[in-house]
Amino acid sequence: LVFTFSAHSSHVVIDRDAIQLVPRGISAEDAIFMPSVETALSLVHDAHVRVGEKVAVYGQGLIGLLVTAILSSSATTASLSSATFGTITVFDSLSDRLAAANRIGASQALFPSQASESGPFDVSIEVSGNSQALQSAIDNTSSGGRIIVGSWYGNADIILKLGIDFHRSHKTIKTSQVSEIP
Repeated sequence: LVFTFSAHSSHVVIDRDAIQLVPRGISAEDAIFMPSVETALSLVHDAHVRVGEKVAVYGQGLIGLLVTAILSSSATTASLSSATFGTITVFDSLSDRLAAANRIGASQALFPSQASESGPFDVSIEVSGNSQALQSAIDNTSSGGRIIVGSWYGNADIILKLGIDFHRSHKTIKTSQVSEIP
């Protein structure tokens, strides 16, 4: 079984050096998630979540759920070392996604309308693909906090409110994307 990081397509022609062997014990059904796991892990790395920080994840589609799972796994590791990780609050408009996030370890799984009641957050990771969620992440991240944008908006223009409150808050917005496909 082999794997390659390639653009989304049904067929691909690649250089032999780009082929990676899938480790034994990993099925084709699991290996298909490798690019998505890499994306989620890159988002978490770019967020630089520290012990005790409150984290929000906006969007609980495939990438959002994987981000939540990685953060939850990290929180379990932190709590085993007697450190307090903080909380992982997730937002989505679909109740089945919120239920899945609860099952994999989210501290809270809420509808987007509840964001202002549950923040502010030290770190917000936005992977919903919805510009309103990005605005919510900006609005509900604490002063000096970090906003990681993993959503791909393509060529769409989006409108964000970045007035005086935003500029005085010293928040950082960082885009995150993985790999480079030639």
